[in-house]
Amino acid sequence: MSRKLAYESEVLQTIHEKANTEKNECFFVGFLEGVLANNRIDETELEPLLAECEAICRQVRDADALEIIAEASAGHHDTSRELLDLLAQIAEIRSQSIDPACTRSSANRLLGFCAGVNCDSIITGAEARVLNDRINAGHDLDDDPRVASLRRVLLDALEDDIIDPTESSEISELITSLVGDSYADTGIASSETLPVIQDLDQITEEMIADSMIVLTGAFAFGTRSEVSEVLESYGAIVQRTPTRETDVVVIGTVGSAHYTHKHHGGKLAKALKMRADGPAPRIYLEAQLRAFLSR
Repeated sequence: MSRKLAYESEVLQTIHEKANTEKNECFFVGFLEGVLANNRIDETELEPLLAECEAICRQVRDADALEIIAEASAGHHDTSRELLDLLAQIAEIRSQSIDPACTRSSANRLLGFCAGVNCDSIITGAEARVLNDRINAGHDLDDDPRVASLRRVLLDALEDDIIDPTESSEISELITSLVGDSYADTGIASSETLPVIQDLDQITEEMIADSMIVLTGAFAFGTRSEVSEVLESYGAIVQRTPTRETDVVVIGTVGSAHYTHKHHGGKLAKALKMRADGPAPRIYLEAQLRAFLSR
């Protein structure tokens, strides 16, 4: 029996590694395409681009990411033009290995694109137009209310084909709810952030007691079991997956390498869809839970 479990564990790890490689590949290509959406590399985008490439190198030691870093650091008098050409070549070549019929791959590529156009917290007209085309193409995020909101805002903003500062800010905030704060806001690469979806009120003991709670992602506080035990000590009932009875979903700070999409998994997607149809559940980040526990 133990031999069988060990074998299944190895098989599962292989499956996870393959899925995560494909997910990172799609996100990276999408990110490059997002940076390229203006057909130029703005000065505000260079630092986020390098940070993203360094993060990709940490995650999967990607040779193309290393090449981008080397090119940007070469000190050529026309480095921006050469770097733009390099990004275009890498994105074009690597996009050929992505199955256009796979809606999950398209979703992760869209998330990468969102992170790319928002890396400097500035959304230009050119970026908004391409994003509008991408968000209306095939992917498996159509049921996500954040995507629906972003689609509506883009449609309204592009009606006069001009993106003013207020519209740029609104689009940027909606992207943040999908892929986390931009590098311009945090100094952290987009592939290492979590979506910003937390509710504004504080977590209280009354909110925890007798509540149905779902945990998703990995927690800096401890293992999922340890977090569950603490919540149960306050009278909470910890569920494995969201249901119509779920009151609260808490997202771990560390996220999960095995999320279905780069920044979220099935639990959060299900909870968000339920929120679109009704008042529950409320969604919080681990930092808010830690603030409550530290009182």
